[in-house]
Amino acid sequence: MVKYLAGLYNRDYFKLTKDEEVEKEVVTKRNSKKLGKLEVYNSSMNFEYPKAVRHYKSLFPNNYMDFLDLYEYEEMNTLNKLYLEEINKNTATELSIKSLIVENKLYHVIGSILKGGQFYFGHHNLYIFPEFQLGSLYRADYLLVGLASGGYQFVFVEMEHPNKNITLADGNYGEAFRKGINQINDWKVWLDSNFSSLTDVFKKSTNKSLPEEFYKYDSSRFHFAVVAGRRKNFSERTYWLKRNEEKKTGIRIFHYDNLYDYSMDLITQKEHGYLSY
Repeated sequence: MVKYLAGLYNRDYFKLTKDEEVEKEVVTKRNSKKLGKLEVYNSSMNFEYPKAVRHYKSLFPNNYMDFLDLYEYEEMNTLNKLYLEEINKNTATELSIKSLIVENKLYHVIGSILKGGQFYFGHHNLYIFPEFQLGSLYRADYLLVGLASGGYQFVFVEMEHPNKNITLADGNYGEAFRKGINQINDWKVWLDSNFSSLTDVFKKSTNKSLPEEFYKYDSSRFHFAVVAGRRKNFSERTYWLKRNEEKKTGIRIFHYDNLYDYSMDLITQKEHGYLSY
């Protein structure tokens, strides 16, 4: 029996209950019709499936971000407030924020990076992999895998401290951002030579055939982000550095307040999924 990697949730979405299997067949039958030898399905059928079935049918069932969760406005708003309360603590660290995300399933906060970073993918399907290992040397805090019409693309995220060593008095990057950028540069070097080794990792998270993007390294599909500090740490100089960094290296720079703002945008613009154009 194939052993799949643990995912984001408290249940294994590779398996459906008998009731879920029955409902899956009912929805499929209701939304399909035969045209000659072809069977045509209603494009909205996926939204009618039970949540477990939507996960089950996805490429990575235990890492799937369900867009329909965003319609639970009150619940999502409460979760966003939990995140805001944590980052507002003087004692908050990147570890405490990551723990809060795992314990309360705040993965949409990480997913919101796609919206804020104007990444034009992830609105078809989005998957999140926490603590994603790059060989034996490196580990990304999060890997976001997003689908659009042009196929899958990847965003590696490094989270640094929200309060300490963010920027210098003149607005230049402090140790937190420098450390994050250096870490990403190490990942880029590693990926150039070792991407093929990740295919086996992805295979352990799916029971379906992987698309070509998971076998062949294409640097244009890979993106990187650093999250550190708060809005108050950013001066005009810092924003200039941020724009220059993104233009020169492609590394996106965020502070933790950005993620709160983007997460609130998600639940007020939910009809567009994780991105709105």
